Amino acid sequence: MTERTLGSILKINTRTNGPVKAVFGFCFGLAILLAVVNFFPVNHFDFDNIQRGVSVLINGGNPWAAETRLQHFYNPPFSVLFLWPVLFATPKLIIVLGGALLFALIFHLKSWVAFAWFMTNSFLFVLASGSIDMYVMGAGLLLLLAGDSERLRSNVFGVVLRVLAYGMLMVKPQGGLFIVGLYILWRRDWKGLLASLILYGLFFARLYPDWINVMLHDPPQAQNVAAHSLMKRFGPIAAGLIAIGVILSRKWKYWQLGGALAGILSPYGMPGVPIFLVLTAVNKLIAIPLIVVYSACLALMTWVSPPPGVDYYAYLNPLMAIYHLSMLGLAVVLACYMPGHGEDEGDAIDIAGRVKSIVGPHKLSKPDKDWI
Repeated sequence: MTERTLGSILKINTRTNGPVKAVFGFCFGLAILLAVVNFFPVNHFDFDNIQRGVSVLINGGNPWAAETRLQHFYNPPFSVLFLWPVLFATPKLIIVLGGALLFALIFHLKSWVAFAWFMTNSFLFVLASGSIDMYVMGAGLLLLLAGDSERLRSNVFGVVLRVLAYGMLMVKPQGGLFIVGLYILWRRDWKGLLASLILYGLFFARLYPDWINVMLHDPPQAQNVAAHSLMKRFGPIAAGLIAIGVILSRKWKYWQLGGALAGILSPYGMPGVPIFLVLTAVNKLIAIPLIVVYSACLALMTWVSPPPGVDYYAYLNPLMAIYHLSMLGLAVVLACYMPGHGEDEGDAIDIAGRVKSIVGPHKLSKPDKDWI
């Protein structure tokens, strides 16, 4: 008996083209997120800092220079090209748009299991923090998917879309770096890489020394008290070995593997969205209740109030790290044991297949054409 998909259960026509499904998903996500932000609190601390930083950049200032240092603003210099809308928005609006963009991604990819992420405390963490993560990662991935379509891949408009996608994703380099890097290597998009280096590098060159100095010597405070990546929690050797195991475990789409590597190898992790990206690699609907129940049980043990007299963040942030890393681990395990599109389609990154073709018993067999 053929397993029913969520698309068939919802009576979604699977022959409908990707853009139409994405628009439907975006509208559906808008409705859901508009209700959610009016029920759960949304913090504006990070959003306010981003607004101030973008305002300084637009006015020609340098928010990372010693004499004009703006605390708590860490997005790279070129991010002003993509974050200027925050000057006219609110944290709730950005959360709504970001969540709707991820819904559009789910419908476009038909990765229905990823809906489960919105029913976990991982999503609530992103929601409560007023983060721009969903907004920039969702928009960046949709742009990249559009620029990677067969119709646009080799023309100028496709290059423009990919360059915009690279910039949007790299607004949050701890989440976007691996996705962008994997895509460029996989597709050998040297034109897009060169254009990005000129646009995002050369034009903002005067700001990079101060930004890099801040990132090295005055990193985000949470980095000192929380470990939202395996690299930060267990060190480079352990994280590297885990990353190799994940890479070789199955075929991956570039955004799936990029999300997994972001949660494993980033010195300063991005809670939430990488878990969502890994879950798009899972294709068994039975995973949805597993994810929700696992998250609920884990939250009961980690989302707790600190005892009296204890610093709130010093007590809570390590527990948040346990929660997020455990959720990332579950997502990776499910992706390996309940694979979806990454193994069914021919345009996946198959490093394990390439290794087998080199060291396996059938060395003369022709390897798959799609690998890095």
